[in-house]
Amino acid sequence: MSKLQGWRALGVALVAGALAALAMPPLYWLPLAIVGIVAYVWLWQAAPTPLSAFWRGLAWGTGHFAVGSYWILEAFYVPPADFALLGPPIVAGLAVLLGFFPGLVAWAARRIIDRWPSLGGRYSRLVVLAIAWTVAEWLRGHLFTGYSWNPLAHVWAFATPLLQGAALFGVYGLGMLTFLVLAAPTAGWRASIAALVAVGLAGWAGQSAMAAIENGNGPWIRIVQPNVPQAQKYRPETRARQLAKLVEMSRRPGFDRLAAVVWPETALPEIIEPGSAALAIMAQAVPPGGLLLTGAARATAAGPADGVWNSLLVIDGAGAIAAHYDKVHLVPLGEYIPFHKQLAPVSGMIGRGSFEVGEGRVTLVPSNGLPSFSPVICYEVIFPAAVTGPGERPQWLLNITNDAWFGTSSGPYQHLTSARLRTIEEGLPMIRAANTGVSAVIDAYGRVLASLDMQQEGIIDHRLPAARVATPFARWGDWTLLVLVAFLGVTLIGTRLWKSRQPP
Repeated sequence: MSKLQGWRALGVALVAGALAALAMPPLYWLPLAIVGIVAYVWLWQAAPTPLSAFWRGLAWGTGHFAVGSYWILEAFYVPPADFALLGPPIVAGLAVLLGFFPGLVAWAARRIIDRWPSLGGRYSRLVVLAIAWTVAEWLRGHLFTGYSWNPLAHVWAFATPLLQGAALFGVYGLGMLTFLVLAAPTAGWRASIAALVAVGLAGWAGQSAMAAIENGNGPWIRIVQPNVPQAQKYRPETRARQLAKLVEMSRRPGFDRLAAVVWPETALPEIIEPGSAALAIMAQAVPPGGLLLTGAARATAAGPADGVWNSLLVIDGAGAIAAHYDKVHLVPLGEYIPFHKQLAPVSGMIGRGSFEVGEGRVTLVPSNGLPSFSPVICYEVIFPAAVTGPGERPQWLLNITNDAWFGTSSGPYQHLTSARLRTIEEGLPMIRAANTGVSAVIDAYGRVLASLDMQQEGIIDHRLPAARVATPFARWGDWTLLVLVAFLGVTLIGTRLWKSRQPP
């Protein structure tokens, strides 16, 4: 790698980042993550200046996020595909923008090593890089509303026991440890063996922890996956048929034992407001003494002119809206346009208009005895420490989504992995309803107990899994990550000081 300079180094970095992305769901080609991270470290080490290290990191990140986020293209080609030509440049531009974060890691770590050469040893430099990597991932998940997609820890999604560290330090902390493991070959065979031992011990500890869960005898919940293609969803002539289909699927055998029926995000192709005619029909999908939990575009009694929210509605047997949650973390430009009311002509040109931002996270306590839950709508589930409402801890999470925009690409599977990580971090089970998949019942350790794959129509009847005792991450959030970063930082500095005081 030391002989690679200029465009050749950038080209290798681009390819290495792209290869590393193939270790993410649904492929899980873990060896390529090792190749990609090892190449990243070697290219960083061989860079002649901090600025050249930045450009190599940027190239690596561009390749990585171009492959990891290609699925966004699918949304541009959903008929009528009015903006199809904008898809490739927008996705490519997003990859470059996200590539800034691995570039920042390379630049910052190189500046630190140049300033304090004693931190440039083959082990200590990896710790410096791992800490910088973690800070950059955290920033990526928070700056400009955040985009916490495919954090490095997701490479372990094929082995649930190896994800359990997220209960202690969250997905970012697990990502820091993952970086150290994947980069270990750059520090020699001893570090590689130590990394293998660490992975084995983490797997054993995770499996031991998972053996303690008792899923119990929670209430029965039915997930409805209608599998309506996005190109057909909003056609006026299909609306009545879609609603009838949802009701029919909800009332299939076993209906009388259910505590709740769950429909996906914006399950109905119309705006629901108090007194909407659709509510009386929706009441037919409410089990005896139970509730219907459905995604819908919601308006107030004043009508859509007052605003429309992307919401979760709780419908009772009388067809009344007993409670609701309005989505807080909207997708920029996809469902939220800043200043859309002040710039109405511009927002209209973009195409789908804009939802209003909800007031805040909530924990809903149903009146029928269903355990309390916090709803998260679609994209919201990718953000750590931001899935529960304030106050008393809920007993489960409800994720409703519509991934039909993205076809059978990798996007929906990566989305499911984010949902699984939230259950591990919070120690809470999750019921997940997706229009075209993947719908799932996930326990408090991230295990998928039941699921419906992509583009399948069907229902899942399952008892609500049990919650765990609140995990350290659920109690203290990112403070646990800060403790881990501080521990590694203090250990690194203390080791270098101790070595510097040893006689030659």
